[in-house]
Amino acid sequence: MDGLNNDSGPSLNLVKTGLDHLFNQATMQIATPGKASATNPLVFVQMPAGSVAAVQSTIIGGGGYFGQSTDDVPPVKEANKRAYATVQSQVINFSENLPISRTFMEDQQMAAVSKSVQQFAMAWKATQDRNAFASYNNGFTTETTADGVALFSNSHVNLNGDTVDNLEGGALSTDTLNATVVSLRGQVSQTGVIAGYEPKFLLCSSTLHMTAMATAKSVLRAGTGNNDLNYFSELYPGMEVLYSPFVSSSTAYFVGGFTHGVTRFEREGLSTTLVPWQNQPTDQYIYKMRAREVVDAIDFNGLVGSTGA
Repeated sequence: MDGLNNDSGPSLNLVKTGLDHLFNQATMQIATPGKASATNPLVFVQMPAGSVAAVQSTIIGGGGYFGQSTDDVPPVKEANKRAYATVQSQVINFSENLPISRTFMEDQQMAAVSKSVQQFAMAWKATQDRNAFASYNNGFTTETTADGVALFSNSHVNLNGDTVDNLEGGALSTDTLNATVVSLRGQVSQTGVIAGYEPKFLLCSSTLHMTAMATAKSVLRAGTGNNDLNYFSELYPGMEVLYSPFVSSSTAYFVGGFTHGVTRFEREGLSTTLVPWQNQPTDQYIYKMRAREVVDAIDFNGLVGSTGA
């Protein structure tokens, strides 16, 4: 590295710029086509958290279909009055420190430094994704939405008073995937109308990814001895098949529409600071990372989950 000072080695700004470059480069290399992450806008709705430690989300329901009217008569409504529900999501603080030897920097041992920063970046992305995908992993049990019911359930009640079922079962196949998509398409929204969701993504584990690709994207129907055409790729050309190693179930899968309730609220984006070695009891720089965010299931609409069992 250039920019050495006789008294303190490499300038602090130069060291931090180099470390940030290595960190950003590593996070970019982690990204893989077909692999979902916490920052994927299909799988997680991306929203700013504002300047608060706890995000309050309001769901508005009721209202129903538009009423009919004439120039002289106001609309005649078919539906119930509007209703409201709120969900509070507590922002999580993430932080970690990476000690880097002063000697490594002064002797330009960049292979060792690069490896350390790469592992640091991988640990952050893994932490972020593990936290985010917990909403899907726990969606059949402890992850609840505004109605107090598990994210994927056959007993949701929307704010219009309608029962909504967004839970499916059965091993992933052409038939079960079709049933899941049909369920999504017919889903009644919080306002009491059929929302008209179209499938935009199919999410599963790494284990199930090949089966999902064969089911949704192959020309012929997967797993059969006939030559029947598989129409999924034609019917739903915009549906992305995505996987994550942090989807824990080897059988479960999830289908989502253009909008849904699993939301990542970013309070404070990733930031880094570098503490100089002169401020430490040992000859080490401290590379510090910090981020503040939370992922929460606000609403069940726009999603259907299958246990795959």
